[in-house]
Amino acid sequence: MSEIDADIAVMGVPCATPYLRNEQYGLANLAGPAALRKASMRLGGYHDRHDWDLDSRLLPANRAVDIGDLPLDFYQSETNRATIKAAVEQLAARRVAVLALGGEDSIPIPMVQGLSSYEDVTVLQIDAHMDWRDSNYDERWGLSSGMRRASELPFVKNIIQVGTRGPSSGGDIEVRDALAWGVKFFTGEDIHDKGVQPVIDAIPQGANIHVNFDLDGLDPSIMPAVWVPSPGGLGFWHAMKLIRGVAHKANIVSVAFVEYVQDRDPSGVCAGVAVRLASAFITEILRSRGRF
Repeated sequence: MSEIDADIAVMGVPCATPYLRNEQYGLANLAGPAALRKASMRLGGYHDRHDWDLDSRLLPANRAVDIGDLPLDFYQSETNRATIKAAVEQLAARRVAVLALGGEDSIPIPMVQGLSSYEDVTVLQIDAHMDWRDSNYDERWGLSSGMRRASELPFVKNIIQVGTRGPSSGGDIEVRDALAWGVKFFTGEDIHDKGVQPVIDAIPQGANIHVNFDLDGLDPSIMPAVWVPSPGGLGFWHAMKLIRGVAHKANIVSVAFVEYVQDRDPSGVCAGVAVRLASAFITEILRSRGRF
């Protein structure tokens, strides 16, 4: 990590703390990094093409590197968390933005823990679910507890959650706790009624942003390849405008794409959507750093 000379490091992170009492959730996501990399291959020869979505050449600067998959083991959760945290810490210390291809949705917990050198971090979660349970299946570090664990970190100053809808992953107690902490919620209905500008307005100018992009935050019309698809999510243009707006206003320091389920994507279209959004993050981070 200490030898990396880049603005962005892409890494595969298939798992962190899967629920071993309900393994199918985590096992369904293990193929995510490989599938998303495969879907990205077709972009490799397009560097001379104009990207109409971002008004630039596609991936315009050679400042993003793929460092491969982290060495993780589905059944070694504590070691996984330490490995992920250490990797992000080393990259963050060099001010290299991290883009993780996942993988199940406990990955962001150690990722955010690794951002302490920024001292002041805003977490932007795009997700159908709120993830504020203190524990689930007697596990405090699993996917249902990501925002609760983030809220306990002293350097996390703001949490903004976008796309929440349908049956919650928590109950009224979790909702009250989140609101009392200061979370700003923008439901799926809010986004459809008002667009993404209110979300962008809620982000502090110049903030250091971790984006937790749970792919079930997208509407199943464009992203059915998730474990729990829920109608009423963000559309493609909601997501693109949010990425552009956040990068223009703030400093994106890490992004986690999680919960892609390859078995539910026989055509590969959903992987293509995820890769399109990942390439938008790369382009906009490079633009914000003056690389083109």
